[in-house]
Amino acid sequence: MTNFVFIAPPAAGKGTQSKLLVEKYDYSHISTGDLLREEVAKNTKLGIQIADIMKEGKLVDDEIVKALLENSLTILKKDNKPFIIDGFPRTLNQAKMLVSLLKVLDINNYRVIYMDLDYEEAKKRVLGRMICPNCGKSYNKLIDSLKPRKDDLCDSCQSKLEVRTDDNEETFFNRYDTFMANTKPIVNYFNELGKLVNISASRDAEEIFCDIETYVSKENN
Repeated sequence: MTNFVFIAPPAAGKGTQSKLLVEKYDYSHISTGDLLREEVAKNTKLGIQIADIMKEGKLVDDEIVKALLENSLTILKKDNKPFIIDGFPRTLNQAKMLVSLLKVLDINNYRVIYMDLDYEEAKKRVLGRMICPNCGKSYNKLIDSLKPRKDDLCDSCQSKLEVRTDDNEETFFNRYDTFMANTKPIVNYFNELGKLVNISASRDAEEIFCDIETYVSKENN
C-alpha cells in the first residue's frame, strides 16, 4: 500500500485522517514528537541526550530525528506495514533529508498529502473549538453543524466544555504564519518530485478521507 506523509496547517484535520487510515487499513502512525518522547522514556544514551536538549528549550537536531525515523521505518519495511509520517518535515532541509532517507531504505511508494486550508477557515476551527474534559468529544461554537445542543455542555455526558489555553488569536496567528512561511518551499519541492497530492481540507472529514483513499492502493515506483 502507499505510504503517506501529511503536511497541514493548524486545524486542518490531519490527526483525524491519520486515525481513519490506522483504523481502516492498519497503517502505523509515526509522529516525530512521539518518537522523541519514547526514546526519552527508555532512558537510553540518546534519550538522555534528547531530554537534556529539551530541558534547555532547544530544538532537537535533525540528525537525531533522522536516526529515530530510520529505525522505525526499517522495522515497518521489514514487517511490510504501511505508515503515515505526521509532523515532519517542517523545513525544506528536513524534506530533503526525508527523501534521502526513503531512497536509502528503497521506499518509493509514498505520497505527500498537503491538506490545504485557508486562514479564515483554520481560524474559525481553532478559535471556536471546545472539548469535553470527561469524554473527549469536540465541538465548535462557530460552526453550526458542530455546535453542542446546549451552550457549553457536552451532548453525550452534559459536562461543561472547555477551551484550550493556546486556542487564542495571537497564538493561532503565529502558528499559521510560521507554518505557511516554512511550508511553501516544502510543497514546491515535493510537487517537483511528483509526490504531492493537494487536498482541500475545508470539507467534511468523510469527503477528505474518500480523496485520500484513492491513493491507498497505488504504488509509485
